[in-house]
Amino acid sequence: MERNTLIKKIIFRLSALLFVMSTIVGWFNIGPERVLLKVDTICQQQEITGWGTSACWWAQVAGKSEKAEDYARLLYSEEGLGLNVYRYNVGAGEKDNPDSRIWDNENSWRAAESFLVYNEESGEYEYDWNKDKAAQDMLDLCLSYGCIDTVVLFANSPHYSMCVSGQASGGLEPAQSNLKKDCYDDFAEYMLDIAEYFISKGVPVKYISPVNEPQWDWGGEWVGQEACHYEIDEVIELGKVFAAEIKERNLDVKLSLAESGQVGDHAMDCIDKIYENDDIVDVLGTYAYHSYWTNDFLLKKAYGEYIHKNYGDVELEMSEWCELPCEHTIDDIEGALIMARTISEDVTLTGVNSWSAWVAVNQGGTFADSMIAASDDCNSYEIAKRYYAMAHFSKFVPVGSHAVNFDVSIADITAEEAWWKQEIDGKEYPVYLIENNMNVSSFKTPDGDYVVVIVNQGNDKSVSLCMPLFDVKAYTTDADRNLELTHESCGVTTVDIPASSITTIVFEK
Repeated sequence: MERNTLIKKIIFRLSALLFVMSTIVGWFNIGPERVLLKVDTICQQQEITGWGTSACWWAQVAGKSEKAEDYARLLYSEEGLGLNVYRYNVGAGEKDNPDSRIWDNENSWRAAESFLVYNEESGEYEYDWNKDKAAQDMLDLCLSYGCIDTVVLFANSPHYSMCVSGQASGGLEPAQSNLKKDCYDDFAEYMLDIAEYFISKGVPVKYISPVNEPQWDWGGEWVGQEACHYEIDEVIELGKVFAAEIKERNLDVKLSLAESGQVGDHAMDCIDKIYENDDIVDVLGTYAYHSYWTNDFLLKKAYGEYIHKNYGDVELEMSEWCELPCEHTIDDIEGALIMARTISEDVTLTGVNSWSAWVAVNQGGTFADSMIAASDDCNSYEIAKRYYAMAHFSKFVPVGSHAVNFDVSIADITAEEAWWKQEIDGKEYPVYLIENNMNVSSFKTPDGDYVVVIVNQGNDKSVSLCMPLFDVKAYTTDADRNLELTHESCGVTTVDIPASSITTIVFEK
């Protein structure tokens, strides 16, 4: 028997014995306020490729504000969140559309400029790379901090000139596909022309995402933003056109599809159709979904199982989420807890490789649904508690980390068996997921450190951990603290987890 295999078996058997012993202690000595947590240092799950946010629609305002540097630093510097994924909104031109129906078009953040503009002298649409200048300036500022390695160019709608309704805010009737049938090639050329422009500037464009939440009705009397409905067959038809254009240009970019608005049947049906077409799969970079309105533990678990069992080689991306409906003020810890739990569940249940918040900066005062709440001109802002929810992951779990397993014993928590197994020496062992007021996700970093994020929506708890030879630090966000260092020790330790809090525990070599 090889030495490494023997060591793994010994470690596993000792771990199993410790778990049984700790479970007995947990049930008969400590009670429901004490948690016994054991991180699995052998088995690894998916690789983490990034944390990000969308620049929609704030960048076109913030980029020309007197606080522009602040926003870039808070989001994309090591001092701030250190995000590495930047989702650039390729505007559909409603800001310049004379027939725009978007509400309060002149002042709305949701009507965007496009690089494609109408030249009255020539009677043709032509590119003007000086358009969307503030958004371009914001991208450049964020890139200057050196954290960004992935830029996604995404479109909420094709350019308004390519739309059936003549507007990029959806069809004249709800659930009406709005891209003209004879404009599929035009749309692909338009997006890839823009990609080539950014690439020529040195921007690390990795993915093109032409479709956003295709299943929603978009349009009719609701014209609140740039958006476009597609049937799944139209998503596939468009995907084939984009795939052909990417190959024709020999561009080093991939497609990201299809940004379904939530976990469920649409997202599963869409990936089924995508994988029936080899041409799309050849250039598919990520399969993206949005995690809106998904509080169902079992649904996320079933979705993750479906994707990974059937399409295990796909990179899964959660590309958009914010609290909807937004019921918590920016300084309410409950809003941060919901966000942190959503991130953790997307990692542990659906097995995402990357996770991006929908909106980094937004209007709305105390009820803004963003990580930063800004004035209409972005010249003043407040940092929301949600900002720190993201920080508990992005600042401690770098690109190249892997999700890892853990065991938990506690009297008042339901530990449900996960859909995947951990395999050691050819044998499978169950993995357990936690439910009921507490959520745990754990990671191994490229440096060999371990990170555990605990979202506690219940009462005060005390977590006992056994990680010999590691220095331990814990950082906590609750109603009174923001990412505050609350614990330091070495080796076997117990960490207090306050009620209604997020705690990141770092085990450093």
